[in-house]
Amino acid sequence: MVQKTEPGVDGFLGVPTKAQSEVSNVASTSIDENLLVEFLEDDGIDISTAKFLHGLSKNGLRPLSDPRFKDTISKIKSLGHDPDSIPEMLSMDDFKKCLSSNMVFITQALCGNLVIPKWEEFSTTIREIFEECRPLKEGKVADLTPQMAKVDPEKYAISICTIDGQRLSFGDSKSPFPIQDLNRVLLYALTCTEKSVDYVHEYIGKEPSGSEGEALKLKNNKPHNPLLLTGGLTLASLMKPSLCFSERFEYFLKKCVQFCGKEYVGFNNSLALSLKDHSNRLYAIGHYLRENGCFNKEASANSLEQTMELFIHYSAIDMTCDAASVMAATLASGGLCPLTGEKVVYPEAVRNCLSMMNCCGVNDYSGEFMFEVGLPAKSNVSGALIVVIPNVMGMCIYSPRLDRSRNSVRGVQFCKLFTDRFVFHQFDPSDRSRDKIDPRRKDFHETKDQQSLILLFASYQGNMTTLYRYLKEGVNFSFPDYDGRTALHLAVCGGQLDVVKFLIDKCHVDVNPIDRWENTPLDDACKYGHQQIITLLQRKGAQKGSVIMGN
Repeated sequence: MVQKTEPGVDGFLGVPTKAQSEVSNVASTSIDENLLVEFLEDDGIDISTAKFLHGLSKNGLRPLSDPRFKDTISKIKSLGHDPDSIPEMLSMDDFKKCLSSNMVFITQALCGNLVIPKWEEFSTTIREIFEECRPLKEGKVADLTPQMAKVDPEKYAISICTIDGQRLSFGDSKSPFPIQDLNRVLLYALTCTEKSVDYVHEYIGKEPSGSEGEALKLKNNKPHNPLLLTGGLTLASLMKPSLCFSERFEYFLKKCVQFCGKEYVGFNNSLALSLKDHSNRLYAIGHYLRENGCFNKEASANSLEQTMELFIHYSAIDMTCDAASVMAATLASGGLCPLTGEKVVYPEAVRNCLSMMNCCGVNDYSGEFMFEVGLPAKSNVSGALIVVIPNVMGMCIYSPRLDRSRNSVRGVQFCKLFTDRFVFHQFDPSDRSRDKIDPRRKDFHETKDQQSLILLFASYQGNMTTLYRYLKEGVNFSFPDYDGRTALHLAVCGGQLDVVKFLIDKCHVDVNPIDRWENTPLDDACKYGHQQIITLLQRKGAQKGSVIMGN
């Protein structure tokens, strides 16, 4: 579900406008000029916008298309003669003002403090693996329908998106393909979020089937797992059964867009018609499921025809390799889209989804894939293969030629070479084998002040990706700035309910820190009228500063 801001909250980040000017000295801090020196023009005075944009791209960021840079780019454009184009240069002062709303993230990028710090080296290795797999010509394109058989077998692409939104693409990454089997990953995560994991598994099992994906088999009158065709059809019947056909499809399509960070998501109508024309087996499986009570009573009120039509429409949704990599990165970051910051699904749903992908994601090759690659993955008959590296990145490899297990030949080989070169197999030794690369290693170390600044801004803006990373690194979440303002103060001022819960429940911070004005987080919550946060803080034992100080 997408995180909702409270009443009276404005802006993309859900920050009360009035609060922005009162969040201690942190909100007025500007970016360190030393980080901008390399972008100076020859005169040593003005900043070259082209050099700046190139500097971000070297770190894997795409500022012209990344929604997180929308405000920064708009401000830069507003200072030029043409509001639709970026001026070639700006004064240092003007440029720093343009970066103010995105200062912490830009500082992290320019300091090499994103999840993959040496991006260019990482990109070079990925390109080498990509080209190494290109000569593979084994396998054949899926011919389940005449429409699918027309796909160009030479299509080939790799796209990567990290949890910090670093992007990498080679090949035909803009060519759309139908998501087909990938819809089961989305359906499972969404249904577990909307209902519950226990509810879903009343109707679907949790075990590998040992059979191909379209096998007509059940265990204890349940599909073996959510990633089989039987599991996908059951999920389609369970999700939003009370809505009409068009609303159910619209809901799923919007969730796909959220998963992909508003990258390209479309609908292939001709494929949908082709799948309908060749759906005898699909309908046979649907009747078999209904006969065995795999659809609940609420879902059974809808016709079998509607469930089948919905599933066909879900399968005919188009994505690009770029979009699918963002979808995988959303799973890698626990359900938070790295490009938009939207909470699409719950972390618990993601955990279970990745568990299913681990043991059942690549059909009857899943065991061997887990043995050799050791990463959660899901393939489809279009030739796409998404792979998730939890807390690091998601990637999609697209190549339509399939092996006997109906997995992309190039995709599987790419993954094998990937974990041969990088320390990403789940069971690689903890001391990190010397002959493998760990791209997460970094030479840069944040000072305590830099860390505190980033932590405070992340709390204020609701940047859960940064907060989770700092939690794993053992950062002190109670460390105050020189005004005594803590992460909890900032999260409360920003109206970030989820961050407040995270700080109290996961980080175990003190709920009654007092700043130099003798204000506690509860004082700030009352000041800005965040009723949900007030209720939460009071339930956790928070008090106002006047009570604690005995005033």
